[in-house]
Parts: sequence; C-alpha cells; structure tokens
Amino acid sequence: MRVLHVLDAAAARPTDYARRTRALLAELRAQGVQTVHLAGPECGAGVGLAAAGAAQPAADGWPHHAWHLYRTTVPGPRARRCAWLPPRWQDAMGTAALGLRLRQVAALTRPDLIHVLAPSAYAAAAWPVARLGRLPLVVDADRRAAYGHGAPSLARFGCARADALAAPTLEMRAALRANGVRPRRIAIVPPAADVVPVPRTDPAPPGLVDAPLLAFAGEPDAGGGIELLLDVLCALQRRHRALRLVVAGGGERTAWLDGRIAAAGLGGYVRVTGSLPGRRAADVLALADVAVFPALPGSAALAPSRHLLNAMARGCAIVASDIACHRELLVHGHSAMLFAAGSGMSLVDVLAQLLGDTARLHALGQAAAHAVAATHNWTATAAGYRRLYAAVLADARVRAR
Repeated sequence: MRVLHVLDAAAARPTDYARRTRALLAELRAQGVQTVHLAGPECGAGVGLAAAGAAQPAADGWPHHAWHLYRTTVPGPRARRCAWLPPRWQDAMGTAALGLRLRQVAALTRPDLIHVLAPSAYAAAAWPVARLGRLPLVVDADRRAAYGHGAPSLARFGCARADALAAPTLEMRAALRANGVRPRRIAIVPPAADVVPVPRTDPAPPGLVDAPLLAFAGEPDAGGGIELLLDVLCALQRRHRALRLVVAGGGERTAWLDGRIAAAGLGGYVRVTGSLPGRRAADVLALADVAVFPALPGSAALAPSRHLLNAMARGCAIVASDIACHRELLVHGHSAMLFAAGSGMSLVDVLAQLLGDTARLHALGQAAAHAVAATHNWTATAAGYRRLYAAVLADARVRAR
C-alpha cells in the first residue's frame, strides 16, 4: 500500500518531532508500506502556495538523499508579506495552501490512503481532498482534537469525518467521543519511546547515596505539577537534608521558575537546565535516583509525556500521579509508584518510602524498562498503524461495492 503522510513543517528541521517521524517512517517502510511525505506550512506563513514547487534549502534535518519531501510553503520574504494579518486569517490561508498542495501531491503520487500525522488540525485541509479523491483518511488525534484547544471548528469537523483516528491511549479515545468527535473508527496506537530501552545494571547512580537526586522533565506549566513538587521538596528536606532536584526543561517559564525556587529558599538544591531536546533530557533523567511526573488532575493530559516513556526506557525509578493515562501505562508497585494526583501529602509519603528503601529503586527501574520495551517501540507502533491502514482500506473496499 502507498500512504501519503501529512507532516508538520518541523519534520524538515532537526527537531525531536523530526527524529520521531523519521523513525516511524523508516519502520513503516521496513514493514512494506510505501510512504509519501508532505510538510505543512510554516507557522504564520501560509501564503507561499504560489511558490510551492520552488527549490528548498538542503541544510535541514530531512534525509533528502533517501526520501523526497514535498513542501507547502517556501521560507523567505514572500512568506512574510502577510505577517500583519490576524493569526486566525494566517491559519486559514495556511489551511487553504495545504489543501491545494495536498491535492497536487495526491494527483502526482496516487496514494491508497492519506494519513495526517500531526497536527490533527491539518484534517481540515485533508478531508476535502480525501473526499474528492475517494481516498480513506486517517488522522492522529491530539489534545486539540479532543478539547478544541487552538483548533477551529473546521478542524474538528475534519477529524470527526475521518475514516479513522489513531489515539495514543484509551483516555484520549474516551475524551474524543465525549466531546463529539466520533469517526467510524478510533484505534489505539501506543506511542514509542525516543530512546532505546536500556535497563540499569547498577542499583543506583554512583555517588548519590548520600545526596539523593530527584528529576522532573518537561515544561514547568501549571498542569505539570512543578509547584507541587517544589513544595514537597521543602517538606522532604527536613528528613533528607541533601535532597536535590534537577528540572530538565524551562523554556519561556525559566525566569518564573527561578523566582519561585528563590522564594522557597531552594536556590542551592534545585537546578533548572532550560529547554533540552528529548534525548538530552532522557540523559538527565538517567542520572537521578527518582524521576517524578506529578501532573495535576484536570490538566488535560490525555497521554503520557514523551519524557515519561524515555525515563522508563532509561530504567529510571518512576513516581507519577495517578491520572488516567498514567494508570493505563504504569503498574503501581511494579513499574512505578503512583500517588494521589494533586496531593502533596501523598507524594511526600511515596517519595519518603522510596528514599528510605533505596533497594526498591533498581527493581522499579528494571520493570519500567522491560514494560516500555515490550509495547512502546517503533516496531510495535508501525505495526499498529499498518493494521489500521489495512482495516480502513478493507472498509473502503466494502463500501465501494
């Protein structure tokens, strides 16, 4: 089968998204799927459709020597002429540009199926093309598709009328249906870790016996639970005076986080790295005694973070809140320790228990690495997509009779 994949423009740059996308496409090809690739418009640059076929700079992250990448826009002065337009108008122009380019590429490559990998808002451009070409449409669902965050109603319209959505968790599927996004089929395709699972061979990182280290990875936004973790760190230091925390992230909130740390009197005990690529953040997590993922209830986290999957692959001992997507992935007492989401007292109890019994850390990390290796790898993810493609194409053949 030949599948036309619609990708975010970040696929052509050296980003985590690009690396994950290329890993998935390589595995799909290894399993016999022919892949065609179209990058969506650059953010705020949806007016480049007139020059869509022009030459592109080769100095990017896409393997042009192996795979061809079709583009929707061209970076440069022409793409910036309408930067003064409101964001909604720019998005509409980008959607129109993508739809026109997608129709051109589909006519040229004659795919059996269109798959919108990300973002799901591209379904707004892909659905009319799929309908006119009588092609099945598969869309990767994300939080915007479920809750409408930043996605216009037309995007939700496209997702709801896709032949199938691919959701990473049961919680995502439930949220989609609860919010009125109900295509013919919603399949669960678990995401893969970015790093190769490597269980730890030592019980704990060297040199940390007397100075236990906690790690948090991700952007320190309100729903991630970083403030809860800082409060818990203050409480735990009464028993573990040398306890430290490293935050592998920061981004635009780094200055706010530094101020929060100083106000709590934790300046010598908390280190903020700033934004890191996924693989480097995974290396930071691997140095810690315990990796903590304290997402709050109601934070709209419908799938486990990539950092959590990477921490499991690195063999970290995991402590996570008991939100639905964490309960779906982790087994309390076996591959992780779960605590009541939003409860500082519960998090203090779990961390104190682990820091007082460090022999358990190795067993938890080993179990986490084995669990993610079995089900959250690119071979399994590609096989899930391939089965979904086959089912959607079979349904299309039945409807065509």
